[in-house]
Amino acid sequence: MLTYNLHKHFKLRGVSSPAVFLMQNGFNKQTAYRVANNKFSSLSAKHIEKLCLALNCTPNDLMEWEPEKNIENPEKHSLNKLRLTQAADLRNFASDIPFDKMGEFAAEIEAVKKKMRNEA
Repeated sequence: MLTYNLHKHFKLRGVSSPAVFLMQNGFNKQTAYRVANNKFSSLSAKHIEKLCLALNCTPNDLMEWEPEKNIENPEKHSLNKLRLTQAADLRNFASDIPFDKMGEFAAEIEAVKKKMRNEA
């Protein structure tokens, strides 16, 4: 079954008020509250594009797939790429790094970001 995983994206991006975030990114109040509270049955392509632009992701990133029990070898199916994976909560990711190592940690993250920009 395909579902949207928007709350994971909001959490990873440090969005504490998804409805406000959505309104700041072009959603009207009613749609923002429905999306933020997962009270929608579908999203238009226009809304998916707005979400992707706001969250810096692709439409595939917004969805998860949990195979039905009757599907044989789900790990071999193309939809398997959409299975839920655990991502780090970046707000708390560095909480156990000693203060004197924070500069080094930040430099490593900047190097990874630079590499990702160059690969894009």
